[in-house]
Amino acid sequence: MTRPLLIVGGAPRVAVDAVRFLSVKASGDTAVALAEGLKRAGLGAELLLGILARPGVAAARRYDGRDDLEAALRTWLGQHPNGVVVLSAAINDYQVAGVERRVGDAVTGFAPGEKVPSGGNEVIIRLRPAGKVIDQLAAWGHRGPLVGFKYEDAATVVASAQALQRRCGASLVVANSLCGTLQALVQANGVEQFADRKSLLAGLLAQVAGLARA
Repeated sequence: MTRPLLIVGGAPRVAVDAVRFLSVKASGDTAVALAEGLKRAGLGAELLLGILARPGVAAARRYDGRDDLEAALRTWLGQHPNGVVVLSAAINDYQVAGVERRVGDAVTGFAPGEKVPSGGNEVIIRLRPAGKVIDQLAAWGHRGPLVGFKYEDAATVVASAQALQRRCGASLVVANSLCGTLQALVQANGVEQFADRKSLLAGLLAQVAGLARA
């Protein structure tokens, strides 16, 4: 008997107005490679991808904004509270608080859903913090293994991954540096570093397969 698996990749789109959005450069490649590797190992996984990530992957369910992502997670956790969640998506921790357009000395604010006209001298987008999705999974009913991801400067990424692992009780946190020179798997009992992304993915695949079979 194995646990259900959900792998989340890509990134939500953050609406600025009726036609514009902010997003993160997140390909979904890690999520897709992990799902394919698990399939070869005889383990099925549901794949949930952002609408812009890997458009050719027909088997994936899609989300657009963060509301879509949260709804999909809540639904899946309601059905599989003890399943394995691999949260590799780059999820925004800021949300749009307001949008203004300046024309000369006049500044006009726009309500959510309105389109900001072109022709302004400046558009001001104000952001405010949004709660981190990974911190809310337990409140949404998740009781199974959790795999998180941390992506930041090489000097701090391992320490940040360790802090995330402790805070969320994650089984595993993948640490990737912005420069691409450091990749590691962080667990409560230690840190394992890898020479390149290929070996990191192999190590991650083995760990996730073990969590599914535990």
